[in-house]
Formats: sequence, structure tokens, C-alpha cells
Amino acid sequence: MEYRIIEFKPKEVSDEFWDRYFEYIETNHMEMHPDDPLPNREGVIQRQKADIPDFYVKRLLAITPDNKIIGWAGFGFSEETASDYEENKHIARLHIVVLKDYRRKGIGTDFLKYAVKEIQSLNKTVIECGSDHEAGKAFLKHYGAEMTIEGAENRLEMADVDWDMMQEWINEGPKRAPDVRIDSFRTECPEEILDEFCEMCTEALNMQPLGETESRANIDGEARRKFEKRIKEIGQTNYTMITREKDGKISGMTEIYYDPREGHRLNQELTGVRPEYRGRGLGKWLKASMIVHIRDNYPEVERIITGNAESNEAMLSINNRMGFKKYKGGEGYKFKVEELAEKLNL
Repeated sequence: MEYRIIEFKPKEVSDEFWDRYFEYIETNHMEMHPDDPLPNREGVIQRQKADIPDFYVKRLLAITPDNKIIGWAGFGFSEETASDYEENKHIARLHIVVLKDYRRKGIGTDFLKYAVKEIQSLNKTVIECGSDHEAGKAFLKHYGAEMTIEGAENRLEMADVDWDMMQEWINEGPKRAPDVRIDSFRTECPEEILDEFCEMCTEALNMQPLGETESRANIDGEARRKFEKRIKEIGQTNYTMITREKDGKISGMTEIYYDPREGHRLNQELTGVRPEYRGRGLGKWLKASMIVHIRDNYPEVERIITGNAESNEAMLSINNRMGFKKYKGGEGYKFKVEELAEKLNL
């Protein structure tokens, strides 16, 4: 079939373009998430236009002769100014989505060739990607991708929460860890704990089960401040709870992200307890305290969404007891760039 691939620069396109873009976005959404409301258009535009700090991104579109958007691809990598550059300078990340009616026509392969040519020219040696759809998994495996990790999107319906059990966990927290308190902040981490909080985030991200994934976190204060700025630019809020030991040291954390334009849902992201402080119920205490905070401060939220590696038994145990249920499984993959380039005859 006839189509062309163009670069997509969200800050430069017309209002008319966005109408066509949302036809594509919403068609794909109805296939992938048939039970969910459509994404908020204002929120999508705002996120697309906002820069990702210290991360190079290129977006591509596949367009038919009558200007119908039928596919999207994006790839990128940490720039030299990024705090995690040394850990991840050899890695590029890639995502490809082709509408159902246009798959198996070479569009995904053309996207892949375009991305690999540029990624290879910049001396990246690994491409990391993933998929939660069977067509995507088959495409990646066809080109020799190695599966790195199994994960899942898990969902908790607020109507299903056992609030008595959550209160029991909260009451149990100070009894099992009597010298610990929970502190919190919204979006901006207090300056006096910024460096330690960044260490906690880095440690929590890297101590998750990562399988054969090569990406590693390294967050410093400057990176955190840039991240906080972006959260505001895209119209979201972030709320974090941390446990503090008797000496003030941060021992655990959990955080949520919320966009009021998509008020039915809320994302719970990173939760972690440092190894030396485990075994006292801090994870349960934090998660229960956070869900009570959500109930009391976000009454319109119907659903909490989180992601977990299937091998993260400790967190899955807590989530399962809270009532989280697996919604959709996903898999992480990686390519060796040279091998992929050879397979694509580049």
C-alpha cells in the first residue's frame, strides 16, 4: 500500500493536524483499552508538546496519500547532560504503534529501519522496547528481539477496597516500627531532603527486578527539579509519601501521579523500602496510607493503575491483598543494534 513516513514535531503542527492525529489515537485506544474512556485531548497535546529533560526524542508518523495517520513511532536516548547518561549512553528506546487495519504491510519495518539507521549512526549498541499486545510481541520476536522481563498493568477499583484492612495496616505501622513517621510532599521535594530522596529513588528503581533490561536509574537533585518542572508543564500533580527513621533517614517511599482531566484514574508509580529497613511492614503502611489519602482527596478517582514485574513477589503480595488485579500483561525486549541492522539489510 502507499504511504509515507514523516517526522512529527508537536510544537509545529496545525490545529487541523491534531484532528487527524486524534482520529489515529482514539482508533488505537479503542482497540487497546476498549473499557476505558478516551484520553483527554488537551492533556495529550500538552504532554506531546512538553520537552522531556535531557532526553533526545524523535517522533515519526506513517501517512496515506489522503493524509490519514495510520502509524506512529518514537525513539530516543539520554543526552550527555542527563544524570543517567553514563549508565545508559549505549541504549536507545523505541516504541512503534500501527493501526490494526494496516498491520503486516511493512509499516512497522519501515519505522524500524528509519530508527535503526539513526540509532546506529550515533553509536548506540542496544535498543530497548516492549509490548503488551500480541501483534507487537510477534513483530519484535520476528526481528530477533530478546525478551528481558515480564510485567503487567495491575488495576485496583476503589469500590473493591477493604477499608477496614487498610486501617488495620495503618494502625499496625507505628506498632511494628515505633520510631518511624510518615512525611509527605506534593510535586516539589523539600530542598533539605532533596539529595537523600534522589538516592532513595535511584535505589528503589534499581532494586526492582529488572531481568535482562540494561537501563539503570541515576537521579540527582538537578534531574529531580527538571522532572518536577515537566510535571507542572503537562498539567499533572505528583504526591509522595516517605517513611523517616528515628535519625531522620528516609527508609521507604511511594508516589502517585494525577491528571484532573482524566479524573477517573490515578497512577501509583514507584514504591520501595530500602533492604536494611524491611520486615516491619513499611510497604503496607505506606500503600495503605496513600490509598486513604486518595480516597479523601481525590473523590472522583474510580481506579488506581500500577505496573509490576511478574517477579516482584514482595510488591505483588501487597498489591494482591489490597485488591489489585492483573489487567494486561506486557513484556520487555531488547535488540543488539548491529544484529538488527544486519537482519534489516542496512
